[in-house]
This record gives sequence, C-alpha cells and structure tokens, in this order.
Amino acid sequence: MVTSSCFLFSMVVVVLIQFIRTSETNITTDQSALLEFRAHIINLDPQHILANNWSSTTPVCNWAAVTCSRRHNRVATLNLSYMGLVGTIPPDIGNISFLASLDIRNNSFSGNLPKEMAHLCRLKEMNLDFNEFRGRLPTGPVIALGVNALRGLSIVLTVLLFKIYIRS
Repeated sequence: MVTSSCFLFSMVVVVLIQFIRTSETNITTDQSALLEFRAHIINLDPQHILANNWSSTTPVCNWAAVTCSRRHNRVATLNLSYMGLVGTIPPDIGNISFLASLDIRNNSFSGNLPKEMAHLCRLKEMNLDFNEFRGRLPTGPVIALGVNALRGLSIVLTVLLFKIYIRS
C-alpha cells in the first residue's frame, strides 16, 4: 500500500513538472514572437512604449499593449493601435497560439501579411485599418480591412466564413 502511494505521488510530481515546463515554453514562445515583432518595427515607436517596456527582463504578461488570458497565462490580446509604428509583421506572429485579438490599426505597417497568421486558430478579431498592407489575406474569423490594398477573398466566401468590417 505504501509503495503504490509513493508511486502515485511520484507520478503526480512528474506530471506537474512537465506541465510547468510546458507552460514556461509556451509563454517563452509568445515572448520570442513578440520580440521578433518588435525587431520588425523600423522606428521602434515614437512614444517609446515598446522600446522601454518590451524586454526579456520583464514578464510578457506585464508588457504594454499585451493582455494575457487568466486561464492559460498566454498572450490573448495585442493592441498596438494608434502608436505611429512603421514596419512589417513577421511570420513569428503565427506562434502566439492563444492570440484572440490583434489590433494594429492606424499605424504604418506594410508588406504582406504572413501566411503563418492562418495558424492563429483562436483569433477572433483582427483590425488592420489604416496601414499599408499588400498581397493576399491569410484566413481568419474577423478582419477589419479599412484602408489597405489587400485582395484574395470573394465577397460570397467572405460572408460565409468571415465577419469583415470595411471602413472607408
């Protein structure tokens, strides 16, 4: 009886250690993706919010413009709207697997949206208004297009699969 209790206790400890390691790896993945995102910002924000706040010495869930989910302690919301940022979106953004909302409106991001954004299966809202994106749209449930030059979805497919906000 004591042997089976010790075995059960040992198994619980092993599972907890594995869970802790997995959690650390996942939040580390989010942090790496966001630091790569910051590296793709050319003018590193005129307000110096990212430059002064986004660093590997600060927990990612305490970063400005980042909100983490309480349940998973993972990045769930990224709101960089109206920050005057100039740059591109790196493929690493697809690694923020718990991202549910991305708001980067009213900046000067340009280039193609990375196809890796299609990996963001929890993404429910994405606002890209007033940027300079070009190319094809990655798939996603809610997309605010606004003033950009994106193409790739027919309006029928859009109505069936997505809720799209188009602002002029």
